[in-house]
Amino acid sequence: MPLDYKDIDRLVSTYREDYTPDVDQGLRQLHRRITPVRRLRPYSRRTYLMGAAAALALVVTGLLFLLGPGNQERLINQSNQPLAFDLPDGTRITLQQGSEATYDPDDYNLETRRVELRGQAFFEVHPDRDRPFLVSNGTAELRVTGTAFNLRTEDRTMEVEVSEGSVLLQRDGEAIEVSALECGLARAGQPLKHASSPNLNHHAWRTGALKFDHTPMSEVLEYFYDNWGIECTWAGGKPCNYAVSGNYQGGDAGAVLSDIAKLGGLDLTPQGSDGKHYELSGPCSL
Repeated sequence: MPLDYKDIDRLVSTYREDYTPDVDQGLRQLHRRITPVRRLRPYSRRTYLMGAAAALALVVTGLLFLLGPGNQERLINQSNQPLAFDLPDGTRITLQQGSEATYDPDDYNLETRRVELRGQAFFEVHPDRDRPFLVSNGTAELRVTGTAFNLRTEDRTMEVEVSEGSVLLQRDGEAIEVSALECGLARAGQPLKHASSPNLNHHAWRTGALKFDHTPMSEVLEYFYDNWGIECTWAGGKPCNYAVSGNYQGGDAGAVLSDIAKLGGLDLTPQGSDGKHYELSGPCSL
């Protein structure tokens, strides 16, 4: 039944008698809802120009990001020493100087963990059998579930050397398993190669350790190229392929190579100032 005006007056009278507002509590609630306002100071012309330049830089950066090839996360080592990065799944990548790894953060760790590599890196892959870890360079692909390995990619070449666990090196339907203390090589136009690698000399760019046991000089020079990009030519074009034995730890790669050259009675002469090109000369005494 609808209330008449007498009923309404009685209710309002009762409400006013029983109700005592808590003013302090109300003010506290109000203060919590209010966002503090900061005083603004007038911009000087210099401040305005700097702000405008920063805003323009942000816009340009945003456009480059939007117009780039997909939503790719880029890991780049522009320092002069190895640099480590952690991926979202806990995998750690240590990049060699000048190397770069990319992955899609939106797809990574959903069904697979896919990374592309340009250069050389050491991978410590977080174990996950349900989500294989895949590394590619456009020519070959490495499939991993959880292990540690060194990987080098150059042009249409992929070379892996495993320190723990095992990996699967695959290309165009061909595949080989590479286990600990072994290496695998995929080079365009050639069959996949598999070999023993007990000394892990392909890790030397990171560890500084080289170990040779009657290793041919031609193979020693390949390690210096693979690890540090050092190229050697022979004076007169005739190589001296003597056997090298010994352990080398740390120090400058060029100095280590000079010591190895002296074992064969050779001289090592820098070619240029980049520390990457040398010439070997002298009679071969071994």
